[in-house]
Amino acid sequence: MASPSIGVWELVRLGATNVGCLVVGLVLGLLADRRFDALPTYTLVGLAAGIICGVAVTYVRIRNFLHG
Repeated sequence: MASPSIGVWELVRLGATNVGCLVVGLVLGLLADRRFDALPTYTLVGLAAGIICGVAVTYVRIRNFLHG
């Protein structure tokens, strides 16, 4: 049984999800920095959280295609 192929729109959706995770993490970090006057601590934490979220979503979606 062949695994389904990843289409162009799935890749576009995956990229948009990664960008969304990064932007949300960055914005939340910037807002927290402004609130607590701790620049760049929370910005970096938010960016790291966005990267981790993007990697996790990518892993789950790609794993679904690899395992059928």
